[in-house]
Amino acid sequence: MNRPRRRERRLGLVWSVLRYHYESRRAVHEVFREYESRVARLVKERGVPRGEIRLNAAETQDLFDTWRLKALFERQLTPLHHAAGELFPSGEKVELYASIVSRIFHEVAILVEEHMSVRAFPRAGAARQFARLFREVSEYYPQRLRRMKDLFARAQKRLDTMLPGFSEDTIVLRSCYLFAEDLWPEGARAGLVRFFDKMFPDGGAAEGLLRVARSFFKAGFFDESAECSRMGVAALSKQAQARTSHAQRVRETIRELDRLAAKADAEAKALQEGSA
Repeated sequence: MNRPRRRERRLGLVWSVLRYHYESRRAVHEVFREYESRVARLVKERGVPRGEIRLNAAETQDLFDTWRLKALFERQLTPLHHAAGELFPSGEKVELYASIVSRIFHEVAILVEEHMSVRAFPRAGAARQFARLFREVSEYYPQRLRRMKDLFARAQKRLDTMLPGFSEDTIVLRSCYLFAEDLWPEGARAGLVRFFDKMFPDGGAAEGLLRVARSFFKAGFFDESAECSRMGVAALSKQAQARTSHAQRVRETIRELDRLAAKADAEAKALQEGSA
């Protein structure tokens, strides 16, 4: 494979890791919240301490949304596992991030297997066997869920340290901007700003948004360049008001974003008038 194709392949893998990392992390937290909510509801209904609650087969099956659990494993975590393994192939030194993702993958695989074994358990005629199975899953479920959350926190911390190494890849930057609502549905703009702050430890989100806007302008996407520039101005306004040396740099970047937005608007208007 020649160098341009290798670089293109690497960019695709970086974007896949970022996309599936945030999707998987969010899905793990959703699974954990749903599990905790269902357990809390059962504890309240029974009026007994959590450690003393006993569930029948049907109630144990309902602790998890089976479709969501399988979707997490098949649609999000499996692609993340593959992409991380290909981006950081095993050698003498295994990349920590890929190692953590591999552990999460196996934890979820075991959890899915355990849950499916509960769902397949006969509802009648095996009370003693189910009681033994319940004792096992009542211990394993919360342990695995907490371990999954802890592992994702470690994976996020490691990924944050690697982000500056991806900062020169404009395709990756533009993809994060264009799909910010998918990566951070709880708040796309705030999520993107936090992300770029970590990716550009010196210039912060201001530098990241300016690079994206410039990239759009250079490629002839003038409307997108203007929109990104204005988003940067709006998102960074609070940072610009602070009395710090960093704020001075943000104010300079905001002025540049303003100029770029005006320039992009003029180019877009010229194109429109030329095609009329």
